[in-house]
Order: sequence, then structure tokens, then C-alpha cells
Amino acid sequence: MNKDIKLVAIDLDGTLLGSDREIVEKNIDAIKKIHDKGIKVVIATGRCFNGFWWVRQALGLEGFDDYSICNTGAFIRCNASGKAIVENPLDKSDYEKITSYLKDYDLQVGIFTKDVLYNNEEVVNNGFKTDQEVMRLPRQKFKDFDDIEEKVARINFMGDEDELDKFYEKNKEALEKDYMTMRNETYSLEILKKSSGKANSLKKLCEFLDIDLENVAYFGDGANDIESIKLAGLGIAMANAKEETKEAADYVTSSNDEAGVAEFLEKLFD
Repeated sequence: MNKDIKLVAIDLDGTLLGSDREIVEKNIDAIKKIHDKGIKVVIATGRCFNGFWWVRQALGLEGFDDYSICNTGAFIRCNASGKAIVENPLDKSDYEKITSYLKDYDLQVGIFTKDVLYNNEEVVNNGFKTDQEVMRLPRQKFKDFDDIEEKVARINFMGDEDELDKFYEKNKEALEKDYMTMRNETYSLEILKKSSGKANSLKKLCEFLDIDLENVAYFGDGANDIESIKLAGLGIAMANAKEETKEAADYVTSSNDEAGVAEFLEKLFD
């Protein structure tokens, strides 16, 4: 494990955050220590940028040289200003094409921007409610797609697991001709630009910062972390990670509830 690590990228849910969706205290101390030493610390998450403001604040990652990969790599933003360094937004034609697949399925459409989760239903389903509670962001409606002022990072189909399974099995191949899809939660299917994805954005951020991928450590637990774990010079999976994520990793650390991130950082940086 004799690696010259210059950048540490960390997933949030299931990795940095405990099962209660709060930051495990030991992780805060470990991250502040390496950040103070000049190591770049990057959050890499499926959450919208302002769906984890409190994490950046608690970790002290609020500088103009601090960055986050958010919305499963649809955007890279400067933490201080929220300015997009890399962006892969979906437009109105994407929205019309993607939602045309719904037809006879009992699923709802969620539209994710920097600050707002959009859902036009009178009563939102449990899938959407869960994401809203996790991200602590407002829900709004729109009459026309052009009314949405912020750029759209991703569009989600949300609903019961069985209904989503049925939809995904039938439409996955057609959707993936034009888009990236990600099923990281049983209740939600993410649809993004093909140029999105955490791994693609990790590459772009490293180019922007002039850091070699060999000098990157990446921590994750989910399906949307696998390619980044493979890409990084040092890929670390959590003990609570999915089996395919562990198989992709160089190391497996303790679980998210056991401060596995801090445990590994302490070994890595002595």
C-alpha cells in the first residue's frame, strides 16, 4: 500500500455516512487531518449539490479549491461557489424522449437539479419521498420543462421495486443506446447523459487538477462506485458494500457504521 496519494474521493451514503445518514464522527477527524496536509478530498455522490451542503460544512470542504462530483457524475462543482467545472445536463428533447418510455407503468418521474427535486404528481410515491428525505431538498412542480431554471442533472423513474424491475428488464437495452442508466437503489432508476457517471467525472477532475489517477484513492459501496474503484490507483470498498463492488476493489475496509473510511485513512497516511 505504498502509494503517493494526492486525492481521496469518497462516496457518501453507505460509505462516509452511517446507516442513520449522519457522518460518523471519526470520519470527520480523519478527513480534516489529511485535508490540512494538502491532500485533495472530493465528495463523489449521487446526491444533488445542495443535498449534502451540511456534509461539506462539517468536513471543512468549503474552499474555492475544494470540489464535489455530484448527481452521479452529471456535474463537478466548486464547493465554495457551486460553480460547475464540468456539466452534462439533460435538455427538453431528452426529457421528452426519456418520459416517452413510461406509458403503461405505475412509476413517477423525478427531475433532479442543483437545489430542487421536481415531481408533478399530486401525491408523490414512497420512492420519491425517500430521496427527498435523504437529500433534505424541496419538491416543486413545473408546467413546462422550460420553466425549470436550473440545469437538469438526471431524470429518475421512481416506484415499487417490482414495477421498476419489470420496466428495466423491458426497456434497459433501448434506453442505454442513448443514455447512461444507474440502478443504485431498489426504488429508483437514474437516467443520465452518457458522458456522466462518477468515473468519467473523476477522470475529468483529475485532468483539471493535473493529478494522475494512480495517485487517487476512491472509497465506495454501491454499483455507481464500481468503475471509479477500478479506475483509481487505490480502490477501497466498505465491508457493507455489494459483492461486485468488493470484487472490484484493491482493499475492503470496515463498514460505514464502524468508520471504515477513517480506519483506512489512518493506515494509509500513518
